[in-house]
Amino acid sequence: MKKTRWKRGGIAGLALVLLVGTMMAAQTLAPAQQEAVRQSILRYVKERFSIPPNVTLTLTPFRNVGFQGFYQTTILVNGGKSKQIAYVSADGKLLIFGNIYALPSDPPTLAARRAVLIQFVRQQFKIPANLTVGLRGFRDSPFPQFYQTTVLVNGGQQQQIAYVSKAGRYLVFGNIFQLGSNPRLAVEREINLHNQPSVGPANAPVTIVEYSDLECPMCARMHQFMVSQLIPKYGNKIRIVFKEFPLVQIHQWALTGAIADQCVYQINPADVLGFRTLVFQDQSLLNATNARALLLDFGERLGVDRTRLAACIDSKATLPRVEADMREGQRLGINSTPTLFINGQMMVGLPPANEFFAIINQDLADK
Repeated sequence: MKKTRWKRGGIAGLALVLLVGTMMAAQTLAPAQQEAVRQSILRYVKERFSIPPNVTLTLTPFRNVGFQGFYQTTILVNGGKSKQIAYVSADGKLLIFGNIYALPSDPPTLAARRAVLIQFVRQQFKIPANLTVGLRGFRDSPFPQFYQTTVLVNGGQQQQIAYVSKAGRYLVFGNIFQLGSNPRLAVEREINLHNQPSVGPANAPVTIVEYSDLECPMCARMHQFMVSQLIPKYGNKIRIVFKEFPLVQIHQWALTGAIADQCVYQINPADVLGFRTLVFQDQSLLNATNARALLLDFGERLGVDRTRLAACIDSKATLPRVEADMREGQRLGINSTPTLFINGQMMVGLPPANEFFAIINQDLADK
């Protein structure tokens, strides 16, 4: 579990973004335009990352720092107690967080660009020669000027969403945000709810999507809150969708647990909630050595066929589903667990129950 700066969303929820994009023609923002863009940024960030009302956000003046078509600013949290560098496009439509990089050349073909990009990533981030670096193809992204791809390190043990400009020598690791859009609707469009482990009716007025790690202690506390308070309180008024977001860099058996969780869903969807409950209850007993055996025991206790579950875990048959959840989470700016979206509104960590209930109650009232 990675700590965040505040209980709901926050700058930590934005993730580390390494920008490079198709730079637009140089433009100059008049003072009135700057103020309109500043207000647009503040509104979007507050809503997109569920910043509590008692947290103040301010922006430093826009500066031209040499990246054509983008201005740099800094978001100051509570008067500067924490900071986040940001870039905004000159037309006020795109918001990006992080550092800007440029590729050393702009090859004429995607195949050549792929080779340049792989070499750049290896050198820029000093990836050892014994670890492989690859890309998962180029495809159209929600942003017309960018292709989307996934950088894979060591056969996919580490993955990062990336955007590659269609015209120019530029790259984006992480997230691009479309200012002026409805943040909650944008999130809801990004999340796949079809054929996913869940509890509650599909037509429930409130949908809660949880990205969690079975090895994460706070995720265990969140699960206990869900089964002991949230589900009994709201019943069929809510649907909870479970997404896998194993923090493979810091947790030893989280990926195996995520694969097993999806295997149980494939074998018997009705047992997913019970399986997750057993894992979280005995989380402290699992380690890299015994995880497989204990996960099989948990499944067997629920009546899941042990032989089928073992075959599914050992073959990693559900790994593509886990990876799809992880890529989806990265696109949403997730970098810690648990992270939840309540009808598209982001919450990070385990907030007080009354804050959780307040959001649900408001959504139910709105419906």
